[in-house]
Amino acid sequence: MRIVTISALILALGTASVARPASLWDVPEVDRGLFQIGVAHGVRKNCNTIEAHKLRGASFAWKLVGHARDAGYSMSETRAFIEDKDEKAVLRARVVKYLQSKGLDTETPNALCQFGEAEIAKKSQVGVLLRMN
Repeated sequence: MRIVTISALILALGTASVARPASLWDVPEVDRGLFQIGVAHGVRKNCNTIEAHKLRGASFAWKLVGHARDAGYSMSETRAFIEDKDEKAVLRARVVKYLQSKGLDTETPNALCQFGEAEIAKKSQVGVLLRMN
């Protein structure tokens, strides 16, 4: 009887899996990374002297895909999440709120240039995703 109980316990532990997060927003590395990409995109979109550093951005995005995979999400699930218009709206609202908290007007052309230039100069993750024209 004892051998059967121990065997059942070993089998149960061996097949137990960690539940994946309900959303990719619940994976800290993905949440933080998508937010940083969103801030960089907002700067690039609103400042004509700054553009995306495409190779660094692609490399960073692949790292986020790896974190999503490690959390139990497939490539297609990750892509669907990133392309989902409701999730984009969530991210956009967070980015706008953050930039406004810094005293920036996201609707004014080139208002984010000084912020972007400062991020590039201090080599923050947002700054690394950007480059001067």
